[in-house]
Parts: sequence; C-alpha cells; structure tokens
Amino acid sequence: MKKSVAQYFARTAIAAAVSSAVVGGVFVPHVAEANQQTSAIAGKVYDAEGNLAANAEVTVVDLRSGTTRTVRSNNQGSYAIRNLAAGGPYEVRVDGVKQTTVQSIALGDSYSLPLQLGSSIEEVLVLGQEVMYSIAPGPSADFNLADIQEAVAFERDIKDVFDIDPRLNNQGGAINCTGKSPRFNTTTLDGVRYSDQFGLNSNGYGTANGMPFPFDAVEQVAVELAPFDVKYGGFSACNINAVTKRGTNEWEGSFFYEYTDDSLRGDEIDGTNFSFQDYEETFYGFDARGAIIEDKLFVSVAYEKQEFPRFLAQGYNGSGNGEERDWLDEATFNRVRDIAQNTYNYNPGGLPGDGVQEVEKYFARVDWNINEQHSAAFVYNYFEGFQDRASDSDDNEFEFGNHFYVKGDENETFSVFLNSQWTDAFSTDIFFGQQTQDDSQVTVGPKDFGDHQISDAARNTIYLGADDSRQANDLNYDATYLRLNAEYLFRDHNISFGYHREELEVFNLFVQHSNGGEYDYFDDTSGNPEFCDALDAQGRFDDPNCGTSGLDKFELGRPSRVYYGSGGGTNNPNDAAASFTNTLNAVFVQDDFTIGDNLNIVAGLRYEWWETSDSPRYNAAFEAANGFRNDATIDGTDLLMPRVGITWDYNEDLTLRGGFGLYTGGNPNVWLSNSYSNDGISNAQFLFANFDGSQTLLPGQADSVALSGEGRPGYDVPQSLVDDVAAVTDADANDSFLALVDPDYEQPSEWKYSLGATYDFMDGYIFDVDYLYTRGQDMAYYVDVSQQLVGTTAIGLPIYDYAGDKGEDNFMLTNSNQNPEAHVFSVTLRKFFENGFDIQAGYAYTDAEDVSPMTSSVAGSNFSNLALNSIVEPEAATSNYVVPHRFTAKIGYRTELFGDNETRISLRAYAQEGQPQSYVMGSQDLEGDGFFGRHLLYVPTGADDPNVVIADSFDYAAFEAWRQGEGLGTGLQQRNAQHAKWSYRLDLRIDQEVPLYDDIKGLFYVKIFNLTNLLNSDWGKDNRAQFFSVQVVDSSVDEQGRYVFEEFTERDINDLNEIGSLWEARMGFSVRF
Repeated sequence: MKKSVAQYFARTAIAAAVSSAVVGGVFVPHVAEANQQTSAIAGKVYDAEGNLAANAEVTVVDLRSGTTRTVRSNNQGSYAIRNLAAGGPYEVRVDGVKQTTVQSIALGDSYSLPLQLGSSIEEVLVLGQEVMYSIAPGPSADFNLADIQEAVAFERDIKDVFDIDPRLNNQGGAINCTGKSPRFNTTTLDGVRYSDQFGLNSNGYGTANGMPFPFDAVEQVAVELAPFDVKYGGFSACNINAVTKRGTNEWEGSFFYEYTDDSLRGDEIDGTNFSFQDYEETFYGFDARGAIIEDKLFVSVAYEKQEFPRFLAQGYNGSGNGEERDWLDEATFNRVRDIAQNTYNYNPGGLPGDGVQEVEKYFARVDWNINEQHSAAFVYNYFEGFQDRASDSDDNEFEFGNHFYVKGDENETFSVFLNSQWTDAFSTDIFFGQQTQDDSQVTVGPKDFGDHQISDAARNTIYLGADDSRQANDLNYDATYLRLNAEYLFRDHNISFGYHREELEVFNLFVQHSNGGEYDYFDDTSGNPEFCDALDAQGRFDDPNCGTSGLDKFELGRPSRVYYGSGGGTNNPNDAAASFTNTLNAVFVQDDFTIGDNLNIVAGLRYEWWETSDSPRYNAAFEAANGFRNDATIDGTDLLMPRVGITWDYNEDLTLRGGFGLYTGGNPNVWLSNSYSNDGISNAQFLFANFDGSQTLLPGQADSVALSGEGRPGYDVPQSLVDDVAAVTDADANDSFLALVDPDYEQPSEWKYSLGATYDFMDGYIFDVDYLYTRGQDMAYYVDVSQQLVGTTAIGLPIYDYAGDKGEDNFMLTNSNQNPEAHVFSVTLRKFFENGFDIQAGYAYTDAEDVSPMTSSVAGSNFSNLALNSIVEPEAATSNYVVPHRFTAKIGYRTELFGDNETRISLRAYAQEGQPQSYVMGSQDLEGDGFFGRHLLYVPTGADDPNVVIADSFDYAAFEAWRQGEGLGTGLQQRNAQHAKWSYRLDLRIDQEVPLYDDIKGLFYVKIFNLTNLLNSDWGKDNRAQFFSVQVVDSSVDEQGRYVFEEFTERDINDLNEIGSLWEARMGFSVRF
C-alpha cells in the first residue's frame, strides 16, 4: 500500500467526524441495502507490512446489546459482517485485539473498513456517511436519530425530517420526488410497506389519517432517488426506508406532551382575516426499550395519540365562516337551502364548520440474539384513526355541511426476521410480514339523498347531498411479504442473490351513484338577453329566448343529467365489489467488487413478474361492439431491470459516483381495481340525459319522470335507470361506462442515470452535487375506446366523438408511446462550527415531464383531468408535480445557558416556485362528453384570426388584457406552461433542558410553524396550483372547424392555501430517562 493503514484510518475518521457532527441529514449516497433494516461493516485485513492477511478473526460487538458477530477473512483478506443494527456504537476487533469503536452506522450502509493486525486507530465517530465504496451510488439522503429528535417536525411525521432535501417537495403532506407523482413512491418501516398500495390517499401512506407508526419509534430514515442496487423494488420515484429503535442492555425511554389551541394560531394572510372555533390540540405518547434478558432478549415499545382540529369550514361571501367563496352570496346560499328543504324535503346541513381528527398508534418490537450466528426479531404495529373530510373544497366549489364525510382507518401489521451468518463468507436474512388495512368513508348527512351539483356560468359548483363516491364505499386489503436474501463473499466479490414475493389481496366496494345517484345542473345562461334576468326560474324556462341557470334547474327539478349505478341484474351494490389478488415476484443477482484501492463497481439484474388468477367479469356486449375483451389483467407481465453503479474515491477530498438502472413500481392497484368494479355487468352505470330540461323529477306535471322506490325527488332516481340496471345480464350487458386494462398492457418503467460528487474542503465544508436524468417508457394513461376520430379543427387538431355502436365512456388503462424525461440538478453545502453553529443549505432545479398526471383513483377522472390537444396519445409535457426551483436551509445553534443544560435553536426554511397548471378552453365539440373544458387554450393572433369566430357575447378586449397580463403568446398554449406563485416559509424550534432528578432531565420546547407569517401577516404564503385545468374560454366548434369563442371568464392558476399559510405555535414537554 502506498500509504499506511493508520493514515487511511485517520483520514476516514476525520471525514466521518465532520459529516456526523455537522447537521445530521446528509444528501450523499450510501452503501444501501434495499428496504433494509440492517447495516454492515466490510473490508480487508492487512498485516503490519501492509500485505493482505488471510484467516484473520474479525469480531464486531454491538455495545448497546452485546450482540457479537465473528468471521474470518478469506484468502484475499476480505471480510464482511452483515445484519448489524443501524446506529451504534460498535467495537471492532481483529484476532481479539480492539481496533476501533464505531459510534454509528447509517441505515442500510455497508462501510468499507480496512483493518490491520496488531494495531488500533482512533475512534471513528460516524461511519456510513463518508463511505469509501458505495454498493448503491446515487442521489439519496440519510437522517439519524439526532436529526429526528431535533427536527421542528410540527406534524410528528418523518416527512418533516427529510423534506429539508431540496429534491423532495412536501406539498400538503404528499411528497413529490423529482417532479414525480407521490403515487410512485414507496415507504417502508422495518421492511413492511406502509405506502398507499391501493392508491386512494394523497399523503403517500395506506392510512389517510396520518403516518401509521409512532414518531418516537423511528431510529433512522433514508430516502433513495436512484439506488443502483437490484434489491430495491416497488417504486419509480423515491424509496423511503425507515427502521425502528431496538432494545439494549440499558433501559431507556421518554414521554412527551404537546399542546396548542386557537389562541396560538394566526388569523390573517394576504389581507384576509379568519375566525376559528375554539379548539384544543394535543399530542402525547411514550417510548421505552431495554433488556428482558441481558445480551439476549430485548423489547422496544412506543405509543402515540393525536387529537386535533381540521379546518374545513366554508362560507359564502361575508359569512365569517372559514374560507369564504367570493363568488357565492348569501341570497344564493339561502335559495339553495330553501329549495332543498321545501321542494325536496332535505336538510342540506347549513354552513359547514371545522372538523376533528383522532389517531392512536401502538408499536412493539422484540429482538432475540439466538447465538453469535443467528438473531431474530418480531415487530408489531397498530394504527386506528378517523378524520372529518370535505368532499369538494376547491376555491370554485362550495358544499353544504351534510355533503362532508368521515374517513376511517385501521391498519395492523406484524413481521418476523431471521438473520444468519452461516459461514465466514455466507449470510442470509429471511423476512416474513403481514399487513391488514381497513378503510371506510361514510357520509355525514342522510345516506339516501343524491349528490346534487349545481353549476353557475363561471363553472363554480355548489354541492349538497351524499357525495357520489361515498354512497357505497368500503375497502380492505391484506398484504403478505416474503423476502429471502443471501450474501456470499467470493474472493473480492460480494455476491448477492435472492427472491422476493409480495401478495396483495383486495376487497373494494366502490359503486358510485348507487344510493341516491348524482344530479348535475348545468348553466345555460350564456348569451341570455338582459330581460331574462327579471324572470323567475319558470319564466326563463318557458321563454325560448332564455337559458336556465343551474340553480333554476335545481328549483324546477330538471337536472341536465342523472347518473345511477348498482349491481347489475340485482340493484344491490354489494354485488359489484371488486375482489382480486395480485402477486409480485422478484429474483435478483448482483456482484459488488473493487478495482484497486479506490474504485468500486456494483452490477446486477432484477427480474420481476406479476401473477393473478382473478379477472374481471367478461362482458360479451363490449367485445361485440369493440372487437376485444374487457377482462385483461396484469397476469404474466414482467420486466428485466439491469443496474450498474460506480464509486471512485478520486483522492482524499473528492469522491465521484454514477450509475444507471431501470425501475418500476408504485402503480396503484386501484387503477386495476376499476376494471373489476366497472365491467358493465357487476357494476352497471347508466345515464339519464336531460340536457334540454324537457323532463322534471317533480311530480304532478305533464312532463314528470317516473321515479323509483317511494317516488321522492332527489332521493329516488328515475325508474328507467333502475330498470336498466335490473335488466343487465351476461347476455345483455351494458356496453358503456366500463373500465378495463389494455390486453397488451406493460408495466410502466423508468430509466435513471445519475452522476454526482462529494468534495470535502479542508476547513470542514462539505459540498455535494448530483445530476439525475430519467426517461420513462410504457407510461400509463387512460383512453376512451368508445370514441373515434370524426374530424379536425381549422388548425389541424383532431375532433373525437362517440362511435355510436361502441357505447360511451369506456376507459382503458393503456401504455403511451411517449417517453417523458426529467432532469434534476442539486447542490448542497454543510458545515459544523466549533462555536455551536451548524448550517446546511441546498438547491434543486427540476425539469420533469409526464404523459398524464393520473391524479385520481377513478378511471373517468384520470381520463378527464388531463389538459391536452388529443385524447389519444397525448404528448408528454411538463409534469403537474414539478417544482422547477427549490431552496432549503437549516441553521442550528447549541449552547449551555445555565449549568450543563443544553439550549438548542433550530431554524428550517424553504422557498420554491409553484407547481404548474394549464389554461384551457371548451371541449364540448372536441370530444364525446366534453362539458367541462380541458383542451389547451388557443390564443387568436387578433380579432380577425381566421381560425376563430368571436361571438358577440365574448369580451375580446378583456381577454386580450388578461392574456397580456399573463404573458401568454398567440397560438396554441402548452400544457402546464404557467406556474403558481413562489412559496416560502421559516419554521423555528427552541429546546431547553432542565434538571429534574439525578441524571434525568426534562425538555421544554416550542415549535413555531411559519414564523414568517407570525412576523408579518403578508408573509409565508403557501401558493399552490389549481387542481383542475383552468378554463377561461367557453367555446364550441363550427362546421368549418373554427373555434367559436362565446364567453371569457378571468381566472388564475394560483390557489393560495390560506389556512396552511397561517402561523401556529405548539408547546411541548418531554422527559428522557
């Protein structure tokens, strides 16, 4: 060796010391084991002359628990000790002589530690952050126990810890990784997948009511963006992996209590004042761990309960109730309420108030050191919670109180591990786990009054009744996990191989419109003469020169359309439940080896294949109409994924890394469930079309419609719909409203390519830079196979309509031939100062595309919530989830103001550009059911543009002024070309230790969310993009294919999250013992 082993140790120790003490969360690659719960120490043994030493005995002792692992180096001097618990300290010995003490190893790391016979080195403070050789190089972030305990963590969620990474955007609890949908992430705890496997929730967890495990149960967290290790699976965006605390020989634990109320919350943002109902919010819990049998058997437990309000209140303009809708006045509110009560005999519930949320979390872990070769663990976690929810709460929506619902969650998991070191070279770990998730959604008000949606001319909508998606909604799934991993050290090659199996058994009852139906009342007043305003609802209906408003239609019982669905042939929604099992299998093999002293290469293959023996019910009518079957599944789909990673320790200060690989996963099972629930037989959906208002639901009139059941308007749908559902048989099935999977469907996947470097300045600054490029293939989107090309517009874009003999609204999950790309560039800088300060700053630039945002769990919503020019093969464009520029910063300070009691101050800040959205125009003449516009806006070159007809009702001057103000050019606009405004926030945490008894200390602390808003009520705005595309032009298409601009409505991309912009303080006290 050109330099002594002792010199090498010294350099490694110094670098590790700097990285450990700095700021905790480190945005560098680590030697990662996929979804691993353990770590490792590996390397080579040398004799005193620097020659490789064979048959040397290497022993690692976990000083916390006495766990001991011993192996001998092979003929090449190599050794590997795996299945070590994350953290430390560890004592390392060679031939019985202590070499060093490793204070901590990061989660999943395998540190390359050279050892020398007969010598010892200084203590290594932290290993795993500054590794010599990386098994899985790639952009990532690691967070240890200190990071978790000292984070502001206002919601006590691990997201509050790792979103300091500038590449991870925490958008209302949903983590958008490098511009990708949060649905494509996965989150694991001790190897069990806690991410939303079914796909209903926006927060990324299977439990919609919050993180499903206690915050104080977590020991470490790692976030991987592109780990070039074939053990990783189940994601194409980010892999979030956490492990829990284990018991040690010393009993320790803590309890905490946090409190806030309405007096500790801001009430003004951007000139808008808010009044909140009186409330109290409490978080409390405990954790404890220790030895049942010293050095042998250990236990760790944790408990947490949360009780807090949900700010859901909505009101009309001037009501003083929650978030007011400036487009809704008191007279309209009262008119809707009076009609509901007097005409339909239904109490809509009045102005909705704030709601509540309660959750409880239980955790227990038992670890058993069987002997020096084998260890086992058992982990149990239970979550139960509920929260009040609004069904439709965007700025252009208002819902009465009884349209709300209660979301319930229950999650129970257990898992067992067996880790074994069979020989000096061969080790295994076996994992088995089971998880049960029960999900309920129950309407607050009467369950049998339909979902009534009343729209105005500006596309604002008032909702009352039982939301259409809660009328029959129940979900539970059972997941079973089996993982068999093996490692074999052959010469200088560490060979990994294994088999993974995940089985998901789903029962999903989701039958929209089944108990009361859905009634849509569309506004037709565009172009009305002025005299129509003086008429009442009946007068406008009777006058052929006047169109009726949505509210007129509601008053007259003349909905534009009515939806009803239930169990085909039975009218029992329970008969339409989806029940199926999907199984993912994976095998992998990987070689990790070194070239020389400073280059590590890892290369492997992962092969996945999917199995299911269940299929949707076959619909012969659909096949007869369309020429292919509706019962395709993902059975037999497969994917071979190569991955290669390289780490080069260029010199003592600079490490370079890179790699490439293919990834798949994170595709929600709810997309597949749609095909089981909506086969045209089991779940039969029918439409009563009444767009001209020629029929009424109200009894006693010449054009009254016969209603089902007791004949109650608003409750009982038209009898013809019930008859249509009852008439459905295998031989006479519905050929409309199906969801299906393309018979040629392939699993979407994504290539990832990464380059990065870490540079350690001599004065202790550590600089990281990473570039990540991704390219998608076979990306998923929905197409309506019942529509066909019927023409083109004047500018050459396609016009689609229903084919007539192929049914309507048949949405097929298929693959795009587009290859969306993403470019992510990030830099971070961190430094620890001897005076108690530490700093950390980061920036990420992201330019990411998608084919479809796939924002929903419902096939029809995924199809329609996409701004486009063509409903077939839409072009890849800027992703709905991208944040182009994001800055993050963290400043910490430690001191002792009195005695040896520590004072800590932590500031965390971010600033980011908003996510994008699209300006669109009318779609009614461009596709089959295009009432709500989603075709990208065409901006005329002038009032005389030959492609556009400007109607008399269209305010072209106002449109042109708006266009210039938005900076839009002429011609066809691009999808997601406009972004919401910038958001920024500063959070603060102050901790003060106080002596209690003997060596036990208490900790008083205060957390302030959005300190910026506390300092100035105009600061700290949380700006978001509108969820739906923003329609500013009502338009149609004439016989010459020209766009007819009929009405302009000035609207904005930006959606200020007012409640989320208000400051809030929480006081806390904890005791660690």
